[in-house]
Amino acid sequence: MGEWITGKVIYPLWTRRDHPHYLRHAKQFSKTQFLSTTELEQLQMERLREQLIHAFRNISFYRRRFESEGITPLDIRTLSDLRYIPILTKKEIQDHAHEMVAQNQPATARIANQTGGSTGSPLQFWVDRERFDSRRASTDRHNSWAGLHPGQWYAHLWGSRFDTGTSTRPAITWRQRLLYRALTLNTSLISEQDLAEYVALLRRFRPRFMLAYAQSAVMFARYCEQENIRDIHFESIITTAEMLLPEQRQFLERIFKGKVFNRYGCREFSVIASECAYHTGMHINADALIVEIEPSPHAPQGTGKVIVTDLLNRSMPLIRYEIGDMASMSTGTPCPCGRSLPRISEISGRITDFLITPDQRRISGISLALLAGDMPEVRQMQFEQTDRWNIRLRVVPGRGFGHDTTEELRTRLEPYLRGMSNLSIETVDTIASEPSGKFRYVKTSAEVLGSCMTAGHE
Repeated sequence: MGEWITGKVIYPLWTRRDHPHYLRHAKQFSKTQFLSTTELEQLQMERLREQLIHAFRNISFYRRRFESEGITPLDIRTLSDLRYIPILTKKEIQDHAHEMVAQNQPATARIANQTGGSTGSPLQFWVDRERFDSRRASTDRHNSWAGLHPGQWYAHLWGSRFDTGTSTRPAITWRQRLLYRALTLNTSLISEQDLAEYVALLRRFRPRFMLAYAQSAVMFARYCEQENIRDIHFESIITTAEMLLPEQRQFLERIFKGKVFNRYGCREFSVIASECAYHTGMHINADALIVEIEPSPHAPQGTGKVIVTDLLNRSMPLIRYEIGDMASMSTGTPCPCGRSLPRISEISGRITDFLITPDQRRISGISLALLAGDMPEVRQMQFEQTDRWNIRLRVVPGRGFGHDTTEELRTRLEPYLRGMSNLSIETVDTIASEPSGKFRYVKTSAEVLGSCMTAGHE
């Protein structure tokens, strides 16, 4: 009964008061996800044209950008014409943020937001209050694909202290009971005692869903396996914020008895793409965003930089923003779910999640981690590169780890790391997450990245 009251009464009343544009956007998103491909592209073009005209008229940064390229918004007649607009970098936003705020938008209509700085470059930006409403509506839509609807309790394993603060103990307030229904565990700094208390909390509330940082979900599943805890189950596990290896997906589904729904998002845009029930790739939130995959020299075949344009945020539009990730698009058959929303087939990680060879090739850390997917002797691994020729592989050993495991890793990695003079392998008890709470498969020094950038390959 509490689930029904929250979902059908309290949540709608709350959104009507605190997010007055939510219902309109929710109704639109419910319909536009099933537009035909042609209709969806027409909708994107309409919203893109409105955004570009708005930016040209009201934002000095974009007006200069268009004028320097000798174009106007009216020259962008198709989605492919977007390439005539220069890519927006994080550094440009950091240097010109005050020039990127719309002059016709009152200060009361926008809210400051910021990234956690997982790549070492935190970013502050502005988002419309209405855009927050549409973000919530699109997030609820994507949650619904996994069966999670407002009013239902869910376990929330989150690694960002920006969202959760420093406390590891979830506070079950009346607001949580009546509205949010999230059992939040801060996994950025956590002990086994915290995990034991969380198990007790989950047994008390029995949420049917989990929304988690990917590696936080894996960490919790390992704890449950280690402690022989077999009664914590979820219908759906929504993983986000980090790379999830195929064997980790299988592990989560085996331990928690539910299906994994992978998601891709960031603080600048909220949900970018997520899986539906058919798991044929991640459907892009294309009725609010345009996502391009920009080919990148020396990147793996079919992989490129992720470039995102927000179609709905007017206060500080991010147009052709290079988000810092590498991905590939799905080019297969339409998804059986009937949604025309295009799909991302694979996220290869942050640009900093690639090893860089002496001849400027980039090797995806996630693809190297996959090489050990069938080795139970390896629980976790992370590559660290301090220069072009030397790689250190840190391994959290599993059962049976030994000299033979080390030699097998060397044999599997040798074809990929050929040309690098030294691969050292060391065992460690744990591999810490970044300050953002995220786990990195590759830690590449700024010196290596900087030398690649100045070599003219980016």
